[in-house]
Amino acid sequence: MAPPLPLYIPRPVRRRPYFSLWRWLIVALALALGAYYLPGLFTRPPYTPAAPGLVIEGQDLGAGLVRREKGEVLVPVPVLKEHLDPHLFWDEKEKLLTVTTADRVVRLPEAKLTAFVNARPVKLTVPVEVHGSTPYAPLTFLARLYELEVHYDEHAAVVAVTRRDRPHRTAALRLATPLRSGPSFASVRRAALAAGERVTVYEEKGIWLHVQAASGLTGYILRSAASAISLAPARSSLPTAPRPWQPPQGKVNLTWEYVHRRTPDWTSIGPLPGVNVISPTWFHLATPEGELTSRADPAFVRAAHARGLAVWALIGNNFDPDLTRAVLSSTARREKVIRQLLAYAHLLTLDGLNIDFENMYRADSRLFVQFLRELTPLAHAQGLPVSVDVTVPSESENWSQVYDRKAIAEAADYVALMAYDEHWATSPEAGSVASLPWTEAAIQATLREVPREKLLLGLPLYTRLWEEHALPGGGAKVTSTALSLRRARIFLAQNGLTPRRDPASGQNYVEFTRGATTFKLWLEDETSLQARLTLAQKYRLAGVASWQRGYAEPWVWELLAREL
Repeated sequence: MAPPLPLYIPRPVRRRPYFSLWRWLIVALALALGAYYLPGLFTRPPYTPAAPGLVIEGQDLGAGLVRREKGEVLVPVPVLKEHLDPHLFWDEKEKLLTVTTADRVVRLPEAKLTAFVNARPVKLTVPVEVHGSTPYAPLTFLARLYELEVHYDEHAAVVAVTRRDRPHRTAALRLATPLRSGPSFASVRRAALAAGERVTVYEEKGIWLHVQAASGLTGYILRSAASAISLAPARSSLPTAPRPWQPPQGKVNLTWEYVHRRTPDWTSIGPLPGVNVISPTWFHLATPEGELTSRADPAFVRAAHARGLAVWALIGNNFDPDLTRAVLSSTARREKVIRQLLAYAHLLTLDGLNIDFENMYRADSRLFVQFLRELTPLAHAQGLPVSVDVTVPSESENWSQVYDRKAIAEAADYVALMAYDEHWATSPEAGSVASLPWTEAAIQATLREVPREKLLLGLPLYTRLWEEHALPGGGAKVTSTALSLRRARIFLAQNGLTPRRDPASGQNYVEFTRGATTFKLWLEDETSLQARLTLAQKYRLAGVASWQRGYAEPWVWELLAREL
């Protein structure tokens, strides 16, 4: 019997898969390259023509913000305020938009086709409109004020706003590339950009560039798709803020002339060597409607000019926060005050204005800055510099925190730091009017917000005689009397007192007891004044402002003339 044949079990055929792993990788790479180099495929536009988008300086703010009226684009004022000009001011009660630039004050009333530029009427195509509670401003008109480029691309359905007064980085595309919504290959492709197209570059993120295309659309492209980035200079003819008035030689040496009822005659004043600006306290807010009181004297101005002094009249607020709020909270009332000031300045041939608003509500800080921004361009048009008095930075809301010193310095030509009343008339404890360490700290704190070339150091030409009356149960009642330099000198002589240096204040000091009363006096004399002038020179300030002329003695002006 033949041996059985071996059982034949066929070996399974192992077929190689048609799509192996490396083939899948090749296909995936091909699809990726195809999608990249054929950017028109699968491109999804970000907007629809029914809802145009808004782009300001490369920031895509989304669709539905702009309105179209008679070919004009209207943009919400809050959006413009946030992204274009934080100083745009909308008066909700009076339905009035105010725009302030370096040389213009522009009023745009709601629903009226006439705007006013420095009080001169200008025709509009479309007025300011209010929809709901939101005001919309005509963008084309504002573009002329700010020198903006406004581009509306109907195909892309986007309104693009670019500032010409700023330099921009640009680049040309070396090859066609998609514009993506984010810095990732997975991001939606917004548009297909052609080779040679020029884009504005806003940011670099690794291998990606954040750009704005010619159509106004923004997004991201690969860095390798663009040529070298170049800087396009600003293309603006907007006027810059004028250089502040400066004396022919030396620094600003201003002194205030306190006028209670009547301006003194120059024959009673005597020579003021070195002084180049005198500021009489002539004007004050009088009524909530914006009326001013005036104690101005044309003869005083003529006499000052004959002596080579500039006259910067002071306007005060009577230290009344409620009166100040009533005036500043209304655009019409602010404008009324400004018109009166400029009319007085013209009639009296004034050389400048000094704004001395003190004791205001902290909530009115923005209104005060707005008043200055509306005043300064019009004052400059009459050749008038504007100076503003501010207190030393402190925790007091009404007396210090009400001042936005940075914004004030941007609006005005000079800022006078009233570096005195460290210890004020009703202070619960006796102390110097302005100790030297306190004064230097005040200068340093103010310089964080005010440029040194605009800052004037206030000089006290007075001191306070303090009386500490011992009380039966212990402690003391503190009172004070303000003394001019002359009265302080006479007081020392009458009482046979010899000052000694007080290391803590850096000033000369006297103290004596008579009965149950202790007298204390921190002196303002040549020693303290020289130390203050040294501080002004150390910090390279624009000059000084002394309160007040009537408290001084002749040696004061001689020292100031020599040092300044």
